[in-house]
Amino acid sequence: MINLFKNPYHINKKMITISSDAVPEYITELIIGNIEEANIIDEDEYYDFLHSVIDDWIVGSTGEVKKLVEDFSVLSAIRLYEQEYGDFNLDEDDNKVYMCLAYCIIREWFSNYYTFKKRVHI
Repeated sequence: MINLFKNPYHINKKMITISSDAVPEYITELIIGNIEEANIIDEDEYYDFLHSVIDDWIVGSTGEVKKLVEDFSVLSAIRLYEQEYGDFNLDEDDNKVYMCLAYCIIREWFSNYYTFKKRVHI
């Protein structure tokens, strides 16, 4: 019997991309300001610092985190997470799920528009 729900020959996953306006400008400007203020010249230090700054914003902005994810689309955010990091765990409490998805969205924005090498805000 053929299983119509799981066809190993037809994998059609939609790649999720981040537009430059996916993250509100006040968030990116705040994070960029912190990065520029730190005057980082080492690439590894840049990405460690970026992680910390994004994490700090997320922890202090629970309501905004939920809005960011919902504006992007929860399903698109989950797909983006899985595209970048693998399986997503929905067994956490709602706040943690939103925080994790928001981190993924913001981190992907920076991967596309403000990397250590580019450092050009679009």
